[in-house]
Amino acid sequence: MTDPLTDGHVIVCDLGFGDAGKGTVVDHLCRGPLGPDTARPARAVVRFNGGAQAAHNVVTDDGRHHTFAQFGSGTLAGVPTHLSRFMLVDPLALAAEARHLAALGVPDPLALLTVDRRALLTTPYHAAANRIREQRRGTARHGSCGIGIGETARYALDHPEDAPTADDCTRPARLLRRLTLLRDRLADELGLAPAALPAPPPADCAEAFTAFAARVRLTGPEELTRLLRSGPVVFEGAQGVLLDERHGFHPYTTWSTTTFANAETLLAEAGRPAAALRLGVLRTYTTRHGPGPLPTEDKTLDLAEPHNTTGRWQGAFRTGHFDTPAHHYALTAAGGADALALTHLDTAARHPGLRLCDSYELDGAPLHAVTSGSPGDLDAQARLTEALGRARPGRLTDPGRDPQAWSDAVADRLRTPVLIESHGPTARQKHHRRRPASRSTIHPMTTHQADRTTYGPGSHCHWCGTPYSPGTVGWPRTCPGCNEISYRNPLPVVVTLLPVVAPESNGLVVIRRTIEPGYGELALPGGYIDYGESWQQACVRELREETGIEADHTRVALVATDSDTAGGFLCLFGMLPARRIEELPPSVPTTETEGWQFMPTASRLAFPFHTRVAHAWFNGDYAHLV
Repeated sequence: MTDPLTDGHVIVCDLGFGDAGKGTVVDHLCRGPLGPDTARPARAVVRFNGGAQAAHNVVTDDGRHHTFAQFGSGTLAGVPTHLSRFMLVDPLALAAEARHLAALGVPDPLALLTVDRRALLTTPYHAAANRIREQRRGTARHGSCGIGIGETARYALDHPEDAPTADDCTRPARLLRRLTLLRDRLADELGLAPAALPAPPPADCAEAFTAFAARVRLTGPEELTRLLRSGPVVFEGAQGVLLDERHGFHPYTTWSTTTFANAETLLAEAGRPAAALRLGVLRTYTTRHGPGPLPTEDKTLDLAEPHNTTGRWQGAFRTGHFDTPAHHYALTAAGGADALALTHLDTAARHPGLRLCDSYELDGAPLHAVTSGSPGDLDAQARLTEALGRARPGRLTDPGRDPQAWSDAVADRLRTPVLIESHGPTARQKHHRRRPASRSTIHPMTTHQADRTTYGPGSHCHWCGTPYSPGTVGWPRTCPGCNEISYRNPLPVVVTLLPVVAPESNGLVVIRRTIEPGYGELALPGGYIDYGESWQQACVRELREETGIEADHTRVALVATDSDTAGGFLCLFGMLPARRIEELPPSVPTTETEGWQFMPTASRLAFPFHTRVAHAWFNGDYAHLV
């Protein structure tokens, strides 16, 4: 099995609203070793989502600056780019970008480019329709870039047989036919005559696209396999997880999958599943372009920067304090990360008012975590968007002016190690910390799965991440890197019983799980105990995260304990005082459940020990603890 921490491939993904510094991180990875485990720099950059609306800024040590849109951000370092089948390719914008790169000293930028034949084309007709629709929205604008990305994706969904692709650029007659049909359909949707759409005639557009195909090498799926065998590859994402088409705050989202998913699909198709380190990029402060929720926004923070300004279509560049709940939500939505790249660590020293926001205030009550319904449920996402629009910063923490303190604080809150620290825009202003452990604790993993990961149980020191020597099997074991002794103990798990008083009968709060194990089955709320919290605090946190119900951890009483048959974890069952059903909040789906339900009679639950303890409660075994 391939170890992503030693194979060298890296997936770079923004865990915010974009603009976190993906370009400068990719440039850094392309100029030197990708990390402490490989001495080789990247051999290629693979773009795996988005299109010409990306804006990844790179500043070289000699002062050159380029905003990368479709070319990979390693181009100034001479690293070639492959545009995967998930990219939306705009040939006209690519030509303009190539001219600017040539002016900066890149000898022949288009010679560094390969394009998957299956990639969709973004055309002037998509861009024109995009801008007209955005203008017609008036004050309800979505903050589109005006490049035509959403129109490209939507048209391909509505007319999959007619959507222009990169391969069509080698077939002039078919290309012209598809471009003409595209223009006419979009004009008709907008109530315009075809000639009234502000874009070049299809014949002119077809001529330019054909010339593009003559300069750029178009490839099939075998190209990615070849690149992965040639050496380390960086997969460069666009936008951010909080703008994702399925997980973002609708309607202020992009028509693109902005998580790690597309890159991992490409790796699996090339026969290299799970072969890359998942690197999430964040700033020390949270930003977004244009409208939409930004709960930590603080207009008193003077954080203006030269490469992010108000855009004609996107709107203003907005800044706020580091948004822990939002970035934690992004990590969960993305399935976790192996490590973080934290940029703008030089900011805190210049702006002493900058803080970490650990919670929100929403309608007068604290909100500690952001959850949503099933991915892709746009109605649920829109409700979440509306609520976050009312949220304001709650508890703010000041790590001080020391960049290391900020790095440690972010890693602690997101339970994910910081691998790359950036103190400025150039590659020279970045450095690597000690290699991360195998997976973030945010990454969903059951006790059963923990014994079957790529790394095997206990293959790395949990204190510093150093791998144990091959063949190490005994416990306890001493780390060769930091000399700390590690023991293999059962995982502590809490389960919460919340009795409910209802008009016709009493019962318990249960949840229906939307993750494995026990997918689709009823269970009591519960989960793993986090480092630094008591088991009682874990009981009420898990209850809140899985049901939205708040409770006082000082009122939790221990009613039972249990272990699984393999001794892999120890379960603590805590009971809260009974609540009247009318006092409970509405049931709302979360990232792991369909919301809470009222169970009026003893029923079989997903796990035998849940069933036993629930039956004991219905039998009155814990009545003396009330």
